[in-house]
Amino acid sequence: MFRFRMRVVLILLFGGFLMVSTRLFYLQVVRGAHYRDYADNVRVETRWTEAARGAIRGSAGELLAFEQPGFNVAIVPGELPGSQALCRPVLKLYTLARRERLTSVRDVSVMVRSAARGEGYEVSFGLAATFLRLDGTDLVEREEHGTALVVVPREAGALLDAVGELTKTPAREMLRALFEGLALVGRGWQRMGEPCVVARDVGFRAAAELETNPERYPGFRVVATPQRTYPYDALAGHVLGYVQPVSAAEYDRWHESYGGSAAKRFLPDDLIGRSGVERAFDFELRAARGVRTLEVDAARRTQQVLDDVPAVPGADVYLTIDREVQATAEAALEGHVGSILLLEPATGRVLAMANSPRYNPNDMPRNPPDPSDKAAPLLNRAIQGKYPLGSAFKLIEAIGALEENKAPASIECTGSYLGHLCANHSVPMHVTLDDALKRSCNSYFYRTAHEVLGLKGVLKWAALFGLGQCTGVDLPSERSGLLPTPAWKLRTYRESWYAGETCNLAIGQGALEVTPIQVARFVAAIANGGRLVRPRVVDRIVYPDRSQKTLDGGVVETLPLTPAKLARIHAVMRSVCHEIGGTARKAFGRSESQPDFLQDQGYDVAGKTSTAERGRSQGNVGWFVGFAPCRDPRVVFVVVLEHTEQGVHGADVAAPLARRLLERLPERYLEGVPGRELREQARQRLAAKEPPR
Repeated sequence: MFRFRMRVVLILLFGGFLMVSTRLFYLQVVRGAHYRDYADNVRVETRWTEAARGAIRGSAGELLAFEQPGFNVAIVPGELPGSQALCRPVLKLYTLARRERLTSVRDVSVMVRSAARGEGYEVSFGLAATFLRLDGTDLVEREEHGTALVVVPREAGALLDAVGELTKTPAREMLRALFEGLALVGRGWQRMGEPCVVARDVGFRAAAELETNPERYPGFRVVATPQRTYPYDALAGHVLGYVQPVSAAEYDRWHESYGGSAAKRFLPDDLIGRSGVERAFDFELRAARGVRTLEVDAARRTQQVLDDVPAVPGADVYLTIDREVQATAEAALEGHVGSILLLEPATGRVLAMANSPRYNPNDMPRNPPDPSDKAAPLLNRAIQGKYPLGSAFKLIEAIGALEENKAPASIECTGSYLGHLCANHSVPMHVTLDDALKRSCNSYFYRTAHEVLGLKGVLKWAALFGLGQCTGVDLPSERSGLLPTPAWKLRTYRESWYAGETCNLAIGQGALEVTPIQVARFVAAIANGGRLVRPRVVDRIVYPDRSQKTLDGGVVETLPLTPAKLARIHAVMRSVCHEIGGTARKAFGRSESQPDFLQDQGYDVAGKTSTAERGRSQGNVGWFVGFAPCRDPRVVFVVVLEHTEQGVHGADVAAPLARRLLERLPERYLEGVPGRELREQARQRLAAKEPPR
């Protein structure tokens, strides 16, 4: 019995061995050539799939920034014929850098020229590098200069010529992009398998030719890359911002994960938000990249899809910006240098943020403004421009004096105080607080600051209203301005504060610097009863699954203001615009030449003119700030203009622009204010006078 069982086991073992041997013989001998060819020709390839970056929309849902279909052409260096010899000079640099424990090349220049006697192209490679130590925190700035002369292999040169003709991109420019891409990423040989974009926004025919004939163009790939488009060109450019390719430092930081998401990680040549909403909400706008794992043949034709994780589009960002109001503000600023802001005083929602000069975000990838341009078109003056405030500062001082019950009943203005002049009205004149604001009397506020509130009191109220502090607006690179103090002066200049500087501060001069958004916020607090709001330009974020996140700036602080005393300030600000002696009456008073402003229907304006000196070389700064309607504030406005001539005041240049904006304010912001029909008639008369846009 035992022997029988042993025979059965041996027979089974021998049979199994015979079957395996037969199968191996079949695979290796009979079908060996077939499977060798298959192994040579079929491989697994991973391809990234893209989805559109989220759109930016106006308050009414209109598209202000979105993606349009587009195609880029990339080179995979490791697949290009002769790639090892071609790329060796740039990649050898990293061997040296690693040996010295240095990394991160920051700048590279490549010169490409045609070689003699049809030898393709010569690459003259020069490097200026800034390195960062791997083992320490000290930045080591040093230059490494290297040059190399590389003759591009004939086959690679012919490919570059063919693709260059197809894509309308010179071959030398593609070589430049390839070498700069390899250098700036700073990953050496690891980059050889990653696509490097060498031609952007190519036509559909060129993309189709390259995609359908991969065997003719080894090493080249078409990357479907949506192109960022701004349909209204420069409109709200500073708010929207722009996108550009990711830098070397950004790639190093986020090539594995971005904001905790591996799907949103950066690849070389990805776009990133550089300013405005594009930058502040880059993570939300950015799509989550998908990945497809494919089995492909030698011609890179797909044989089988092994895995497919779909890409997810970015979220849409809805702004508080009203396109109609924004366009009116930008048209009003044309020919000036400055900024205009309109916002809702109760919520901080920014309806318009206009700057001049401006730029077109569509031009940024290829034709950006000159950074040395003194006009600074890239500067968002509304949140980054720092200006002396001038007489609008008197509003804060007046409120402080009233709240502390220290406001002088009246003073006699003789035209000067401690050597500081007052030339805003005839002298001598007895002036009350109301007169001082209405006529912008300097002497009243010199005396109030120096003798009544004192420097500490003035600084306290200025700080309460947010001067010298960022507002927290949801845009990047906001500046805090400067609220000067004795400690600041001692620290900065090693000098003591003197009485004359208190007088300068009392009228918004001296070292005081504010941004227009700071001024809009403190004027909003005056309009809304003392609530210091956080301005915002983004209303909500809508995700691909249609879920939403609503953003609310909210109230940062409620100031200790008495309603009756604040009402007095409102009345005085109204008199500035509508009563005899008011500094803005010329712009807002009814006359034969301007009969259309309907203050009789409840649409009266509360305002304050302001003129600040910056020195002869820079001219004056003209301001007009306020809110409307005075009895039921719906909008706060700030107009600031640079480089106004000597003797020209904010009432002369800024107030007329504010009037123009308010006359054209859409009725949706005045719901419930009496006089709708008459306002509509007035708007129709204004529209009839204006040339069509």
